[in-house]
Amino acid sequence: MIKKFYPSSLYTFLRFIQSNPAPKKILDCGAGGPDPKLALFYENGFETFGIDISDDQIKEAENFCMNKNIKLNIIKGDMRNIPFESRFFGYIYSYLSMVHLSKNGTAQAINEINRVLMDGGLCYLNFLSKDDKNFDEKEETKPGEVIHKHRYEESVHTYYDDDEPDDYFHNFKIIYKEKRVILEGKYFNTGRTCVLDYIVKK
Repeated sequence: MIKKFYPSSLYTFLRFIQSNPAPKKILDCGAGGPDPKLALFYENGFETFGIDISDDQIKEAENFCMNKNIKLNIIKGDMRNIPFESRFFGYIYSYLSMVHLSKNGTAQAINEINRVLMDGGLCYLNFLSKDDKNFDEKEETKPGEVIHKHRYEESVHTYYDDDEPDDYFHNFKIIYKEKRVILEGKYFNTGRTCVLDYIVKK
């Protein structure tokens, strides 16, 4: 067993999965980094797959897998063009990765998730709330979109009003929605303080 803690929202997703009949085949969109969340599902008997757009993040995940002697099947890929066949997965999630897409890019990614998710499958996604401490409407380049600098790189961060992400899920049934507000500290090991969690069913 891998001794580590995972974000509580992923345990919530796992709880919904346990009563859902879709095959235990799961995709993480944004799966790279030194702390791959896919390990939670691997430990619980899932066939795991992941995509990430960053070679460096994939390499860090590979090092984790080598150290733990596990195989998570993380490859290079963009969630706006997921490199798998239609209806391939019973479950899909993205943990604070979609926040780096524009709102148009997010719509593209969710259309792709709809394509590769089986009928009856579940998906967990989260979005940054405009109540997050890092949102500053004075810096918006488009509504809800802010360019942040990290080290020497710039990237978009997208923020939403409370029910705004509902509009992405016309092809899904929303079965769980929660606004997570952190009054002291941070959201798991990130700098986020207000996140909108969704679990939807195709």
